[in-house]
Amino acid sequence: MHDDSFLVLTTDGINFMVNSQEICDFVNQCHDPNEAAHAVTEQAIQYGTEDNSTAVVVPFGAWGKYKNSEINFSFSRSFASSGRWA
Repeated sequence: MHDDSFLVLTTDGINFMVNSQEICDFVNQCHDPNEAAHAVTEQAIQYGTEDNSTAVVVPFGAWGKYKNSEINFSFSRSFASSGRWA
């Protein structure tokens, strides 16, 4: 967990509009988790989501350690947007 930067929990209003890499990029540009959650929800709204848009950003030990090009997402996109987890 010392290599992990953050965990982002989102509703389907975000997952259907913004992909996981974009979420990572938005969060990585922010200085704190509150700003990051706001950035993610605002981007989904700008993309035209019509569903609820909620994001929770949980910072881990490596918060702020990596730059955009170094952050990759794991399995969240396929898991969260599969439609099987309602």
